[in-house]
Amino acid sequence: MKKVFLVIDSGTTKIKAALIASNGMQVDMVSEYITTHSPLTGASEMDMNEVWQTVCKAVGRLHQNNQSVWNNIVGVGVTAQGDGAWLVDKDGNPVCNAILWNDTRAKAMVDLDYDAINKMCSGYCTTPLFAGAAPIILKWMKANHPDKYKKIHMVLHCKDWINFKMTGQLSTDWTDASTSLTDIFTNKYVYEILDALDIAETKGKFPPILSPADVVGRITPQAMKQLYVKAGTPVIAGVLDVIAVAVGCNVTESGEKGSILGTTLCNYVALDRQDVKNDYSVGSILCHIKKGKYIRLMAALSGASTLDWVRKEILNKENYADIELKVGKIPIGSQGVFYHPYIFGERAPFRNDFACGGFYGITASHTKYHLARAAYEGLALSMYDCYNHLPQGKNGINVAGGASQSDMLCQIISDCLGQPVIRKNSKELGITGIGEMMRTAWGFSEITNISDEDNICFKPNYANHKKYKQLYRTFTNLQQYIAPFWEERMI
Repeated sequence: MKKVFLVIDSGTTKIKAALIASNGMQVDMVSEYITTHSPLTGASEMDMNEVWQTVCKAVGRLHQNNQSVWNNIVGVGVTAQGDGAWLVDKDGNPVCNAILWNDTRAKAMVDLDYDAINKMCSGYCTTPLFAGAAPIILKWMKANHPDKYKKIHMVLHCKDWINFKMTGQLSTDWTDASTSLTDIFTNKYVYEILDALDIAETKGKFPPILSPADVVGRITPQAMKQLYVKAGTPVIAGVLDVIAVAVGCNVTESGEKGSILGTTLCNYVALDRQDVKNDYSVGSILCHIKKGKYIRLMAALSGASTLDWVRKEILNKENYADIELKVGKIPIGSQGVFYHPYIFGERAPFRNDFACGGFYGITASHTKYHLARAAYEGLALSMYDCYNHLPQGKNGINVAGGASQSDMLCQIISDCLGQPVIRKNSKELGITGIGEMMRTAWGFSEITNISDEDNICFKPNYANHKKYKQLYRTFTNLQQYIAPFWEERMI
C-alpha cells in the first residue's frame, strides 16, 4: 500500500490541504481563501467556525480529486499562523472571533508598560510581548469584554483549534507555545507574567505542550464525516508556520538563514542552544522542531500585505507583471521617494504599535509607479533593518512565501542586503516542511534530504548594494524623525 499523509496549512489569506506521499512527493494540493474581518480600528479577526468549515471544504475538494489513494492516509499534520488568541469555552465553542497576530487594538491600553513587562519576559526566558500576543489580547479582553473573558476555558493557537476539531483534544506544541509565555529552554509556562499583567485568572487555561511530532489524538467519527478521513487516523501536534517553512527550506543548522515574504515578513537565523541569548527586547527566540535547536526571529508586521495594499489602493489592481515592467524602468531610490511599510504598526526590529505607513519625498514629477518602486524598496529596507538586528549567520538567505515568486523583488532584496537570495524550487514550503516532519515521524527519512535541484539564486550587484546602504541610512533616520508623529496621531 502506498502510504500518504494529509497536511494542512492554515494561513492568514488561504487554507491549503495537500497529500504527501511517503517518498516526499506532493500528490496533490488545493487551497481556499479565508476571510479576515476588521470590525473596529486596528482589529484583525477570523471566524473560528468559518476557518474549520474552510478546512473541511479544502479537504473535501482534495478527497474528490484523489479518491483512489484517499484510504491510504496514515496520518494528519497541521501548520498554521502563530500568535493571536483562539479562545474556546468549556463546551469547546469559540468565545468570539479569533484575534490574530496582526491585530493592534490593544495599543490603546495606556497603562501597559511594554518595557517593564518585556524586561520581565527576558528574565524568564520567554518571548517579548506585543499587541498581537495572546497575553496582551487577554488583558485587553478583560478590560473591554469581561463577559467574554469569563467564558474562556482554553487559549489556543490556530493549528490547535483545527486539531481540536479533528480529535476533540486540547493541546499545543513547543513551537507555537514558544511565541509567548513559555520558557523556551524548559517548555513550561511562566505564570508570573500573567500576574504582572493582572490576568491571573487565566492560569491553567493554556493547553499541554507536546513535541511537534507527538500524536495529539485521532480523527473522531464526527470529523470523519466532515473530512472523509478514517476515524482513528492519528493527528500529530504540528508546528508553527514559520518553523514548517524553515524545515521546508532546510534551514535547520546553526547560522542558516531564511525569510518568509508572506502577509507578514519573517526573518530568522537558526541557532544551537549555546548561541542563544535571552536578553532581547524585540523579536523572538522560537523553539525549532528538534530539542536544543532554535530560531532567532524578527517578524515585521507588514510583508507582501503592504505591496497588496499599494496595488489595490494606488495602482487600481493592475497585475503584478505589468506593474513590475514599469517599476523596473525607475532607478534605485525611486528618484527620492521613500516608503515606510508599517501599515499594521511594527514589532520588529523595533516595537511601536502606533507606527504607520507613509510615503516621503513626493514631488509633482513623481508617478504612481515611483510610489510602487518605493514600496518594493521599503519592504527590502525593512528586511535589511531586521537582519541588521539578527546574528550574522552564514552568507545567503532562503526565501519563501507568495512574494518570493517575484524575480524583481528577490533581486532588489539581494542587492539591498548584499547577499545571495535562494528561492527553492517548491512554492509551498510550509506544506513541504510539515510533510517532511511527518515522514520522519513515521520513520521514512531524516529531514536532511530536501532537494536543492532547480533552486534559483539571485546574486547581489555590489554597486547597487552600496546605493541601498545609503538609502538605508535615510530610511532609518526617517523612523526617528517621524516617531513623534506616530505617538501624537494615536488613532
